Amino acid sequence: MRRLLPLLVLAACYRVPVDLPPYDGVPITESNTCAPSRVETVDCVLDGDTFDITRCGDDVLGERFRMLGIDAPEVAHEGNPAECFAQEATDALEDRILGKDVLLEFDITCEGAFGRTLAWVFLVDPESEEEENLNVWMVESGLVRLYEEFDFDKLRYVNELQAAADAASAGNVGLWGACSDE
Repeated sequence: MRRLLPLLVLAACYRVPVDLPPYDGVPITESNTCAPSRVETVDCVLDGDTFDITRCGDDVLGERFRMLGIDAPEVAHEGNPAECFAQEATDALEDRILGKDVLLEFDITCEGAFGRTLAWVFLVDPESEEEENLNVWMVESGLVRLYEEFDFDKLRYVNELQAAADAASAGNVGLWGACSDE
Protein backbone atom coordinates (compact mmCIF):
# COMPACT_ATOMS: atom_id res chain seq x y z
CA MET A 1 0.00 0.00 0.00
CA ARG A 2 2.92 2.37 0.73
CA ARG A 3 4.12 2.06 -2.84
CA LEU A 4 0.63 2.51 -4.25
CA LEU A 5 -0.22 5.68 -2.26
CA PRO A 6 2.20 8.02 -4.13
CA LEU A 7 0.90 6.72 -7.45
CA LEU A 8 -2.71 7.34 -6.38
CA VAL A 9 -1.85 10.88 -5.29
CA LEU A 10 -0.05 11.54 -8.58
CA ALA A 11 -2.95 10.11 -10.60
CA ALA A 12 -5.44 12.31 -8.73
CA CYS A 13 -3.42 15.43 -9.57
CA TYR A 14 -2.95 14.66 -13.28
CA ARG A 15 -5.61 16.10 -15.54
CA VAL A 16 -6.08 14.99 -19.11
CA PRO A 17 -7.10 17.94 -21.32
CA VAL A 18 -10.68 17.47 -22.47
CA ASP A 19 -10.93 20.09 -25.22
CA LEU A 20 -8.47 21.21 -27.81
CA PRO A 21 -7.90 24.96 -27.86
CA PRO A 22 -9.53 26.73 -30.84
CA TYR A 23 -6.18 27.59 -32.39
CA ASP A 24 -4.54 26.54 -35.63
CA GLY A 25 -7.76 26.27 -37.58
CA VAL A 26 -9.71 24.20 -35.07
CA PRO A 27 -13.25 25.61 -35.22
CA ILE A 28 -14.76 26.87 -31.98
CA THR A 29 -17.74 24.76 -31.07
CA GLU A 30 -19.85 24.21 -27.98
CA SER A 31 -17.48 21.41 -26.99
CA ASN A 32 -14.38 23.63 -26.84
CA THR A 33 -15.79 26.77 -25.29
CA CYS A 34 -15.29 27.61 -21.63
CA ALA A 35 -18.98 27.00 -20.74
CA PRO A 36 -22.24 25.81 -22.31
CA SER A 37 -24.66 28.37 -23.76
CA ARG A 38 -27.51 29.50 -21.57
CA VAL A 39 -30.51 31.85 -21.51
CA GLU A 40 -30.72 34.59 -18.86
CA THR A 41 -32.88 37.63 -18.17
CA VAL A 42 -31.09 41.00 -18.13
CA ASP A 43 -31.83 42.98 -14.98
CA CYS A 44 -29.56 45.97 -15.42
CA VAL A 45 -27.49 47.61 -18.17
CA LEU A 46 -24.43 49.42 -16.83
CA ASP A 47 -23.00 50.73 -20.11
CA GLY A 48 -22.79 49.86 -23.80
CA ASP A 49 -21.01 46.54 -23.26
CA THR A 50 -21.79 45.48 -19.67
CA PHE A 51 -24.94 44.22 -17.96
CA ASP A 52 -26.08 42.26 -14.91
CA ILE A 53 -28.40 39.33 -14.43
CA THR A 54 -30.16 38.21 -11.23
CA ARG A 55 -29.53 41.51 -9.43
CA CYS A 56 -28.48 44.98 -10.43
CA GLY A 57 -25.26 46.40 -9.06
CA ASP A 58 -22.23 45.11 -7.19
CA ASP A 59 -24.14 42.45 -5.27
CA VAL A 60 -22.51 39.04 -4.91
CA LEU A 61 -25.79 37.36 -5.82
CA GLY A 62 -25.74 38.72 -9.37
CA GLU A 63 -23.50 38.01 -12.32
CA ARG A 64 -21.94 40.72 -14.43
CA PHE A 65 -21.41 40.16 -18.15
CA ARG A 66 -19.14 41.92 -20.63
CA MET A 67 -19.86 41.53 -24.31
CA LEU A 68 -17.00 39.87 -26.17
CA GLY A 69 -15.01 41.67 -28.85
CA ILE A 70 -16.46 45.14 -28.32
CA ASP A 71 -15.50 48.22 -26.33
CA ALA A 72 -18.15 50.80 -25.50
CA PRO A 73 -17.23 54.37 -24.65
CA GLU A 74 -16.92 54.78 -20.88
CA VAL A 75 -19.84 56.27 -18.97
CA ALA A 76 -19.13 58.92 -16.33
CA HIS A 77 -17.79 57.37 -13.13
CA GLU A 78 -15.31 58.03 -10.33
CA GLY A 79 -15.15 61.72 -11.20
CA ASN A 80 -14.32 61.08 -14.86
CA PRO A 81 -16.63 62.51 -17.52
CA ALA A 82 -18.41 60.26 -20.00
CA GLU A 83 -16.66 59.57 -23.28
CA CYS A 84 -18.18 60.55 -26.60
CA PHE A 85 -21.19 58.35 -27.47
CA ALA A 86 -21.25 56.58 -24.06
CA GLN A 87 -24.86 57.49 -23.34
CA GLU A 88 -26.04 56.55 -26.83
CA ALA A 89 -24.37 53.12 -26.55
CA THR A 90 -25.80 52.52 -23.08
CA ASP A 91 -29.32 53.61 -24.10
CA ALA A 92 -29.26 51.44 -27.23
CA LEU A 93 -28.18 48.32 -25.36
CA GLU A 94 -30.72 48.99 -22.62
CA ASP A 95 -33.51 49.40 -25.19
CA ARG A 96 -32.57 46.08 -26.80
CA ILE A 97 -32.06 43.81 -23.77
CA LEU A 98 -33.28 45.25 -20.46
CA GLY A 99 -35.83 42.86 -18.93
CA LYS A 100 -35.50 40.44 -21.84
CA ASP A 101 -34.18 36.92 -22.12
CA VAL A 102 -30.92 36.72 -24.02
CA LEU A 103 -28.98 33.72 -25.26
CA LEU A 104 -25.42 33.83 -23.95
CA GLU A 105 -22.72 31.99 -25.88
CA PHE A 106 -19.23 31.63 -24.55
CA ASP A 107 -15.87 31.45 -26.27
CA ILE A 108 -12.31 30.47 -25.38
CA THR A 109 -12.22 32.50 -22.15
CA CYS A 110 -15.10 32.96 -19.72
CA GLU A 111 -13.72 35.58 -17.36
CA GLY A 112 -12.32 38.98 -18.17
CA ALA A 113 -11.05 41.93 -16.20
CA PHE A 114 -12.88 42.80 -12.99
CA GLY A 115 -14.38 39.29 -12.75
CA ARG A 116 -16.96 39.85 -15.48
CA THR A 117 -18.22 36.90 -17.49
CA LEU A 118 -17.40 37.28 -21.19
CA ALA A 119 -20.15 36.36 -23.65
CA TRP A 120 -21.66 36.70 -27.06
CA VAL A 121 -25.18 38.02 -26.58
CA PHE A 122 -28.07 37.05 -28.84
CA LEU A 123 -31.68 38.16 -29.04
CA VAL A 124 -33.91 35.37 -30.26
CA ASP A 125 -37.07 36.27 -32.16
CA PRO A 126 -39.74 33.98 -30.63
CA GLU A 127 -41.75 33.85 -33.86
CA SER A 128 -39.00 33.05 -36.34
CA GLU A 129 -36.48 31.70 -33.82
CA GLU A 130 -33.81 33.72 -35.64
CA GLU A 131 -30.89 34.86 -33.51
CA GLU A 132 -29.35 38.33 -33.71
CA ASN A 133 -25.78 38.73 -32.49
CA LEU A 134 -25.95 41.93 -30.44
CA ASN A 135 -22.17 42.23 -30.19
CA VAL A 136 -22.06 42.58 -33.99
CA TRP A 137 -25.16 44.81 -34.02
CA MET A 138 -23.54 47.23 -31.55
CA VAL A 139 -20.50 47.54 -33.86
CA GLU A 140 -22.47 47.90 -37.11
CA SER A 141 -24.69 50.53 -35.47
CA GLY A 142 -21.60 52.61 -34.68
CA LEU A 143 -22.22 52.41 -30.93
CA VAL A 144 -18.95 50.68 -29.97
CA ARG A 145 -15.50 49.92 -31.32
CA LEU A 146 -13.71 46.60 -31.52
CA TYR A 147 -11.93 45.43 -28.39
CA GLU A 148 -8.90 43.65 -29.77
CA GLU A 149 -7.65 42.04 -26.57
CA PHE A 150 -7.27 38.46 -25.32
CA ASP A 151 -6.77 36.52 -28.56
CA PHE A 152 -9.21 38.70 -30.49
CA ASP A 153 -8.33 37.00 -33.78
CA LYS A 154 -9.30 33.61 -32.29
CA LEU A 155 -12.85 34.61 -31.26
CA ARG A 156 -15.77 32.79 -32.83
CA TYR A 157 -17.41 35.80 -34.55
CA VAL A 158 -14.31 37.89 -35.26
CA ASN A 159 -14.96 38.02 -39.02
CA GLU A 160 -18.47 39.37 -38.50
CA LEU A 161 -17.19 41.95 -36.00
CA GLN A 162 -14.44 43.11 -38.34
CA ALA A 163 -16.82 43.43 -41.31
CA ALA A 164 -19.28 45.41 -39.17
CA ALA A 165 -16.50 47.74 -37.94
CA ASP A 166 -15.19 48.30 -41.45
CA ALA A 167 -18.67 49.18 -42.74
CA ALA A 168 -19.50 51.48 -39.79
CA SER A 169 -16.16 53.27 -40.04
CA ALA A 170 -16.41 53.70 -43.82
CA GLY A 171 -19.95 55.05 -43.49
CA ASN A 172 -19.15 57.34 -40.53
CA VAL A 173 -21.98 55.60 -38.64
CA GLY A 174 -22.58 56.58 -35.01
CA LEU A 175 -19.43 57.33 -33.05
CA TRP A 176 -17.33 57.00 -36.21
CA GLY A 177 -18.88 60.24 -37.48
CA ALA A 178 -19.58 61.96 -34.17
CA CYS A 179 -16.40 61.43 -32.16
CA SER A 180 -12.82 62.36 -32.81
CA ASP A 181 -10.32 59.52 -32.47
CA GLU A 182 -9.61 59.06 -28.78
